Amino acid sequence: MNTGTKRQKVNEAGCCEHCGALIYGDTMRCPQCEKFPVKLHRCPQCQCISAQNLDRCWKCGRVFMPDGDYL
Repeated sequence: MNTGTKRQKVNEAGCCEHCGALIYGDTMRCPQCEKFPVKLHRCPQCQCISAQNLDRCWKCGRVFMPDGDYL
């Protein structure tokens, strides 16, 4: 069953660029400091929003263009 793999991608952990709090790939706003990343990617394939430090979409896995796909 492929559901576990997809869930693993969604829950991939990272840290907030502002306060260092633990955040997950599907987090749009830090739960600790409530700030947004400085730049956000918008995936042209699935329209999800990802943090600037990710090289691919957390939901569909599409690779982002260097210095592109930003909001």
